[in-house]
Amino acid sequence: MAYDPLNPAVTSNPYPHYAELRNSSPVKWIESLQGFAVSRYDDIVEVLRDAQTYSSSKFWPALLGEFDPVPEVQPMISMDPPGHVRIRKLANTAFVPKSIAKFPPKIRDIANALVDDVIARNGTSGTFDFTWEFAALFPVTVVADVLGVDVAKRSSFKHWVDDVLSAGNRAAYGPERLAQIGKSSKDLRAYFEALYEQRLAEPRDDLISAFIHNEVEGEKLTKVEVLNLGILLLIGGVETTTNLLGIMFTILRSRPELLARLKADPALIPAFIEEVLRYDTSVQMVFRHTMKDTELNGVKIPEGSLVLPLLGSANRDESIWDKPEVFDIDRPRGQVMSFGNGAHFCLGTYLSKMESKIALEVLFERFDVLRAVNEDAKWMDSYFARGPTTLPMEFVAHAGKTGATVATAGVSHG
Repeated sequence: MAYDPLNPAVTSNPYPHYAELRNSSPVKWIESLQGFAVSRYDDIVEVLRDAQTYSSSKFWPALLGEFDPVPEVQPMISMDPPGHVRIRKLANTAFVPKSIAKFPPKIRDIANALVDDVIARNGTSGTFDFTWEFAALFPVTVVADVLGVDVAKRSSFKHWVDDVLSAGNRAAYGPERLAQIGKSSKDLRAYFEALYEQRLAEPRDDLISAFIHNEVEGEKLTKVEVLNLGILLLIGGVETTTNLLGIMFTILRSRPELLARLKADPALIPAFIEEVLRYDTSVQMVFRHTMKDTELNGVKIPEGSLVLPLLGSANRDESIWDKPEVFDIDRPRGQVMSFGNGAHFCLGTYLSKMESKIALEVLFERFDVLRAVNEDAKWMDSYFARGPTTLPMEFVAHAGKTGATVATAGVSHG
């Protein structure tokens, strides 16, 4: 089967296709996306670091098209340096390790509250949908708290984010699905517009208030810049960590010995997370456009062409990792591409890893048994983002352990 990102049979397991691309066509024209897929690690580094040749300016338009909630301005993710530095400086202050060092107790409380909810709904043993009852709600609750959005609407946020990101597959959808995506895009924007007016009148100790009232290089952000940045951080903070958590348990499903090892020695959890990020990343590709005629790995690429660095392929490149198809938490660490590279390296990297580590610690503490039921997960209908859409899990709660009470309204029930 030829590599076609719009084919669900390919996106359910793209890695054999990536291997073939790296071996035979490391820079290959993809007819369905009208762009050049780049599959080798070193070539991807070159693309992501050379903003003068490979611009990010059309990233968001290429991904979302007419379903962009705030099309009036470029999001930070689509700005080339030095233009993106102004907004990135403001956003970066919230996500550096020093700023989020105060978060772990609150993140742990959120994870425990969600486990309490699972047990309250399903009893002390049985099955539950890990994706929707934990993985989808956990990061959106954390990010909602940081941004200052209403935690009680977290289920709506998750549905809106899923729909907006699915716009990347819009060429394959019919009118009904496209209408739903359009509605979610409008609903997401309407929510942030109302929130903007609230925080403009009554600032709080949250990121949205900071975006509105703080200055960057002597200027305040405009309303549409605030809307754009808030929505971008919500989308990024929700989707990647949700999918990362789901992928972790699809990997553990067939590796009971590894699960036992992690539960016996939680100090191994960070190494496990790093290997998950390498082995099956939740962001499979990004988008660049050439600013001039260029050549990459012997392939001529005209000015204005779409270029698709395949992050998932870079993480399995044989020239970088020994036996890359083998999942091994003891392998020497390398620089994975899961959070990008260069000027657009993901702001939320440290927070996402922290959330995932705390989530696993809490889940291992609270459950004696926690394993996926089915052999085959149903994967997202997306070539950009990757993760299980549902993940039925068998569980047995640890007797005598209960979670912390979370005072924030809506955190325990939503």
